[in-house]
Amino acid sequence: MTQFARINHKHMKISTTTYNKSMLAIYCSIAITVTGCNTLPKHKIESIPETALQVDTAQTTLAQIIQPLQEQHPDLTGYLVLFEPLEALATRLSLIDKAEKRLDLQYYIWDNDKVGSLALHALIRAADRGVKIRLLIDDNNAKSTEGIFLALAQHPNIEVKLFNPYRFRKYRALDMILDLKRINRRMHNKSFIADHQVALIGGRNMTNQYYNVSDNYQFSDVDVMLVGTAVKDISHSFDEYWNHEYAYKVQEVVNQSAHHLSYESLKRQLDEHYERVTVQNYLDLTSNSQAIDSLMSRDIQLDWVKAEVVKDSPDKIKSKAKKKEHLNFQLIQHLEQPEKNVDLISAYFVPEKKGAKMLTDLAKDGVKVRVLTNSFKANDVAVVHAFYGKYRQNLLEHGVQLYEFLPALNKNDLDKNTEDLAKKAKVSIKGLSRSSLHAKLMALDEKQVFIGSFNFDPRSAYLNTEIGVLLNSPPLAQAVHTTMDENLSKYAYKLVLDANKKITWQRQTPQGPVIYTKEPRMKWWQRAGIKMLSWLPIEGFM
Repeated sequence: MTQFARINHKHMKISTTTYNKSMLAIYCSIAITVTGCNTLPKHKIESIPETALQVDTAQTTLAQIIQPLQEQHPDLTGYLVLFEPLEALATRLSLIDKAEKRLDLQYYIWDNDKVGSLALHALIRAADRGVKIRLLIDDNNAKSTEGIFLALAQHPNIEVKLFNPYRFRKYRALDMILDLKRINRRMHNKSFIADHQVALIGGRNMTNQYYNVSDNYQFSDVDVMLVGTAVKDISHSFDEYWNHEYAYKVQEVVNQSAHHLSYESLKRQLDEHYERVTVQNYLDLTSNSQAIDSLMSRDIQLDWVKAEVVKDSPDKIKSKAKKKEHLNFQLIQHLEQPEKNVDLISAYFVPEKKGAKMLTDLAKDGVKVRVLTNSFKANDVAVVHAFYGKYRQNLLEHGVQLYEFLPALNKNDLDKNTEDLAKKAKVSIKGLSRSSLHAKLMALDEKQVFIGSFNFDPRSAYLNTEIGVLLNSPPLAQAVHTTMDENLSKYAYKLVLDANKKITWQRQTPQGPVIYTKEPRMKWWQRAGIKMLSWLPIEGFM
């Protein structure tokens, strides 16, 4: 989408298809004292645990390519960061097409839109040729697609499960009132595993906004493709969630009599969608991606490094995960002490007092600490911005540098494919210019880089489940630092304290620098509302 997004970063989409934190604030205020009932569906059928290793993938084409590479790099992980949205989608579709035995896919959101339908069409083609598919979706955003998942599960090679499901399908507010403690915790993981050989993890869901096809706005995000030792850990994590007591077959949750879409009808509709000219034109643009083609031809140059997969136990949803089973605990254990630079990119950033102290202590010790998060207008969750805003003054006063992502980019800074996208896929230029940061990434010195689904906020730390990988890669860490040095001024406001220690927002424009003394693009009534929200005792839900 942008140069910055391509090089440097490329949760929870809330405003339309994801969990509405504003509503959460209301529920927390008026209903928390009456919650506690267990509203899980009553008709779960006990099944024999299933694991990825039960399907032998040793003779697959992917295995024949990757295993010799892994033998050359024992105990290491090969990685390729997917910055470009088109490349990220092309990699997913290509891996589905190349899989021969098994596909395991775990997502927080899978919409019935252009991107979601393309991926479903590819999955059906894979299932038709004998690939066993396990699709695990968090139920929080599955209401509009549950009939599709039900039809998809009619295929003998496709299993679909909904994680942490709502019992009251039509009146979900009842679950929130009666069982808020459970409903408020979501499986936010994103993982994609092909033939137990290649895995993708990061921040992207399967919806238009993550792949430059939305008419409204685009999420700037990042994934990483992994081979080698990390894939085993990611597969093991998927198995844990798949076999967890909160993972229900879609047939056990969804009222089949309420949905009349058959598998045959679904396949026909997906075929028709696939044949549309605008879809084919969009797919033509993704053909520029060479990641999987290079992998299959053995021409790809992967960096092989020590890597640690950090992940939450699914028991975190039940508030029963041990401390060592929490991603944030594991991440801290594996991070090296930074000496020069910390660059932290998080769509939703609420550091709490403990996190703010850690960052300010680093700054006091001479470490250059930079944080990039969303500006108010770029943030799709205003209530989160309210609690982030409480920490800005203190962080700035103690030397932490803050940058806030612009809600709209200058035409000259848009991706080179923008005009082709708008024309061929009939996407609004205005929508392509509107942007919201969704990446979760951190670089320490010329040492380590973290990429995953984990936002640096209380929700990711204590409530949702997440997954990520810590790569001990000096070249990647250096690339992150350098790219931020070169491009932050183009894509973000820089927050600076004036002589009176008041926050100002500085923006570089083609006409020169512009300084805002009030929060950009925030109206007085929004400012008042944000202030009042920040007084509520609900920071732990952010």
